[in-house]
Amino acid sequence: MLKVCVPATSANLGPGFDCVGLALNLDNEFYFFSPQEKEIPPGTTLLRPGSLVHRGMELMARTVDQSVPKLNVAIKTIVPRSRGLGSSATLTVAGIVAANILSKANLNEEEIISLATKIEGHPDNAAPALVGGLVLSVTSAKGIKYIKVEPQSPLQVIVAVPDFKLSTIAARKVLPDVVPYQDAVFNTGRFGLLMTSFLTGKYELLKLAMEDRLHQPYRLPLVPGLKEVMAAVISQGAFGSCLSGAGPSVLAFCNQQADLLKKVMEDTWREHGVSAKTYLLEISTEGTKYTYDD
Repeated sequence: MLKVCVPATSANLGPGFDCVGLALNLDNEFYFFSPQEKEIPPGTTLLRPGSLVHRGMELMARTVDQSVPKLNVAIKTIVPRSRGLGSSATLTVAGIVAANILSKANLNEEEIISLATKIEGHPDNAAPALVGGLVLSVTSAKGIKYIKVEPQSPLQVIVAVPDFKLSTIAARKVLPDVVPYQDAVFNTGRFGLLMTSFLTGKYELLKLAMEDRLHQPYRLPLVPGLKEVMAAVISQGAFGSCLSGAGPSVLAFCNQQADLLKKVMEDTWREHGVSAKTYLLEISTEGTKYTYDD
């Protein structure tokens, strides 16, 4: 049996729209096993053919022109779906990684990320899901290039997940085709601060560095209380806060008073008629992991 664990990710991090993502220590678990086995692993659900896992496996097999054995795939779902935490990327990456292992194709990380991007559309979830850490990824004519950054000192991540879903498609529809020049310059400066903060451990920069004008302002109407939740948690001591992915989840960075900040986020959202579940997480520096008993 092959077991693959893929972490949740927060993409569009602050000003890093479509290019910066962060891996979190909250994993979906995938099990690949023979159809002859009568029982599936406890706590899992069998995935039907045509799932993103199967699509990832099939794309991988076509790319390397090798066959992959027909296996059942079961998932233990831990990452909330349609909440801006990269749940779809966990499926895509799991399928490609599994096929890479089973076929012994030995594709490298950039090649795997490039394949995942063909399904996902953007690398900012797939890259950190595979390699872990904070990842800057860009698409070029030669494929995907990425840089992984690991935090210089401990950093906690609070993720507040509201009790409603928001599809990426719906969240993209509200974005404009053109943005003001000043907004592009605004994000460029914040992006530099964001990367500097993680490279140096100067997390006090995150309050300013997490500001964005390319996607968050346009998505505010889709998430009741979003602006207030971010403002409240920062006012109580969080380093910075932003929408996770396309939303509706919100994350905040801290290294103390986590319980207080979790309560602040929950209470503020409740004031706007939204119930939310909070997670206290850390940055996953490993990314995707697997065990294989052939």
